[in-house]
Amino acid sequence: MKKKFIINFFIILVVLILVLYFSLKDNYREIINYISNINLFWLFVSITILLLYRVIVGLCSYKVVLINNANVNFGKMVQINFIIPFFHGITPFSGGGQPMEIYYLHNEGVSKTKSTNIVLQNFILYQIALIVVSLLAVICNQIFELFPKDDFMRRLVLLGFLINFLALLISLVAGFYKKLTSYIVKKIITFLNKIKIIKDVDGTLNKFNNYIDNFYNNANLLKKNKKQVCYVILLHMISLILLYSIPYTIILGMGLKDINYIYILIATTYVMIIGSFVPIPGGTGGIEYGFMYFCGLIISGSVLTAVMLMWRFITYYLAMIIGAIFLMMYRKKVKKCE
Repeated sequence: MKKKFIINFFIILVVLILVLYFSLKDNYREIINYISNINLFWLFVSITILLLYRVIVGLCSYKVVLINNANVNFGKMVQINFIIPFFHGITPFSGGGQPMEIYYLHNEGVSKTKSTNIVLQNFILYQIALIVVSLLAVICNQIFELFPKDDFMRRLVLLGFLINFLALLISLVAGFYKKLTSYIVKKIITFLNKIKIIKDVDGTLNKFNNYIDNFYNNANLLKKNKKQVCYVILLHMISLILLYSIPYTIILGMGLKDINYIYILIATTYVMIIGSFVPIPGGTGGIEYGFMYFCGLIISGSVLTAVMLMWRFITYYLAMIIGAIFLMMYRKKVKKCE
């Protein structure tokens, strides 16, 4: 675990240095000047939106906790959801957040099975919200033709959308079509056995059938709580819109006017879609490139780089720093209780 942490941290550090080098190498004085003179009010608004986003995400988790009749209060779920970005940020594809959330829920007295169910259900509802917001962005772009037709960037956005949609589709199929899922899994495992990748067919099948049963039970629980499910999806959508609004507040802080909010919102949605399949922790590199492309269509020069750097610092690095602080506070409380 420590070795992986060190490797991922090293990757983040190397990529960060490269991003800073290529961002600052031409006009670093102008860029630093823009950043150092950012309007403090709009900087405060940007950070407040980030904190509000985390609180709403914590509320979503808390609502799913209530659906599962687990005994974890709202404040604790918010605290856990402030910690999660630290583990999201240091792992490829943001894959470290969910396992740690399961760990912290279990640490709060929730069984491992129920903790896994809570995280899995919340992930499904989050994916639905993400797909809806992304789809709305695509539709708006088609209607208003905000971005020029660049085949390469369009394919990247499409690929990111399809990956997220596929993750949701697999979750829904596994949850609502138990027999079909079991049939597909059996065929895949049998094929992998024939090509000598899997040896113990029965053991592997039993393991996956347990996962399928778990998915199925989760789906049924969500079906029984439709109002709460719709409420959580709506909350996730609001949280995403808030998060994707941060670049606009930074732009205002840089003194730029007459910038279309909807354009920035859609551009940021596209950037985050692209970043979802970048294997480097935090999507570093791909996200910066996407931001510079889409926002570079209406903003240019040193101010664009300054906005990008401030946006990434607040939404990624600051989020990880806050997560690390909450993590240390949480561990101190646990030690005192022991």
